[in-house]
Amino acid sequence: MHSIAFIITKRQNLRNESKAIISAHDQYIYANQAPQKKKAWDDELKAYYDPPICIQRDPFRRDYEITGCEDCLYLNVYAPEVIRDPVPVMIFFHGGGLMCGSGIKPFYGPDSLLEHDVIYIGINYRLGPLGFLSTGDDNCPGNFGLKDQVIALKWIQENIASFGGNPNLVTIFGESAGGGAVTYHMQSKLSKGLFHRGIAQSGTNLAPWGAVAHKGVAEERAQELGKMMGCTFDGQDYGKMIECLRDVSAEDITKAFYDFFKWDTDPMVPFPPVVEHEHEGAFITENPRFVMNPHGLNIPLMTGVTSEEGALKTGAFIYNDDLREELLKNWEKALSTSLYYDHHDSQKQEEITKKIDEFYFNNQRLTSNNNQNLTNLWTDAWFFHAMVDYLKLRFSNENRNKTYVYLFTHKGASSFTEIFKAGSENYYGTAHAEELQYLFPIRKDLHYFFSSIPTEQDKRISKILTKLWVNFAYFGNPTPTEVEGQIWKETSSFPLDYLRIGNEMDENNDNLVSLEKDLYPERANFWTDLSAHYPADDENLLDPNSKANVKGEL
Repeated sequence: MHSIAFIITKRQNLRNESKAIISAHDQYIYANQAPQKKKAWDDELKAYYDPPICIQRDPFRRDYEITGCEDCLYLNVYAPEVIRDPVPVMIFFHGGGLMCGSGIKPFYGPDSLLEHDVIYIGINYRLGPLGFLSTGDDNCPGNFGLKDQVIALKWIQENIASFGGNPNLVTIFGESAGGGAVTYHMQSKLSKGLFHRGIAQSGTNLAPWGAVAHKGVAEERAQELGKMMGCTFDGQDYGKMIECLRDVSAEDITKAFYDFFKWDTDPMVPFPPVVEHEHEGAFITENPRFVMNPHGLNIPLMTGVTSEEGALKTGAFIYNDDLREELLKNWEKALSTSLYYDHHDSQKQEEITKKIDEFYFNNQRLTSNNNQNLTNLWTDAWFFHAMVDYLKLRFSNENRNKTYVYLFTHKGASSFTEIFKAGSENYYGTAHAEELQYLFPIRKDLHYFFSSIPTEQDKRISKILTKLWVNFAYFGNPTPTEVEGQIWKETSSFPLDYLRIGNEMDENNDNLVSLEKDLYPERANFWTDLSAHYPADDENLLDPNSKANVKGEL
């Protein structure tokens, strides 16, 4: 098994065509190691074509095909045709559950953002076990995909001025796992000083699918992968197992991770980030659920969710009768596995399931009449409450920068549920990732959208979103002047002040932006009281009921 060193280097004789991809590649290095810089080259690099994506399988589309390759660690720089003064830099971390996705143009092109005089950069990073396998020691400490992002941020600091970018105005933004990455960088000492604003869309480092692995989970899955690949752990030395895995093909490693699913395509992220032991190059050494570092608190933050995030999962259940029956037949196991509370003992799991049944379904059997409740359940468990928990931790410290919260509620001509195998005949709400088609030209580049052409409202939403995001990159404030007649109010406590963006799933509603207050309070309180995603009692971590800690200066 091999991997690639990051493709970053000093810029030398690099042809910077307007909207061209700036990329290069490096020789192989052993997998399960941190990325390394590439030495500068001497000849001219003509960066005209999209680079390859990192090797992956996509469970969200329920795909079994393996795509991509190991030679994938590219960053793609897009600059306006004319730059008179240094402009802000916007760096996007793609989503995909740390298992799939890429930063290349067919998914996340620069078209809309470059209209606003910024430099846009999309990056690739290692995925799945190639990016996040961990043995919990020096043999394979983990978090390699996040460390790929760090070294990209360092290169951008060193070189972006050559492209007309301002290294002192760098915004990192990401969606889903990319949003989680933004908040991880706000926690990691390796990322300190490398960026100045953060936008976390539909994901934080407290989301159960992207939170650090519970005690023993990473080591257990590393051993399981080794056994699958004929590299059995001898009970003493992980070094031998890792050396053996390095001889296994990336295709076999990538193929195997589907075997970690216990029910349907869950747990959604078999190889999450980890808390590393103290060592040189460690990405994080403390659980972000309990400790927040001040360099992240000093960063202005914009964060939010869509109103039906959970349709990412539930759309297929609602659309496909066979999947729905499987869910009903395996209800207890499905919920504890998919909603990430199976690390608790069986009695605790049973208690959590009973409370969920009562709160979301009034102890009634799942039917078409409570499909919305099903979607709300996954929305809250996977996305919404993670944002609430993250904001509570952020708000617990007085020395923090501004925070802006949004709720995206737009019903457009196309929906991401078509990609998530929920068909195009029905509408399931404003699903996970829905805002991306208004920030990036996804609609024209992906054949998964079968619906009609954009409406006039869709075009307005695209202009609104890009204006808000770019304003934030320039000023650390999404509305230094009014957008659609509104000034987005920062929030610093609960109940939350937030900006509702979209037509609230009513195509006749022309009021696309509204300041509102108190986002889903009953649902937020339910998950706070449930404590389903806190460590189990035997993990010997901080008491979940104790006041969150904010670490002193690094």
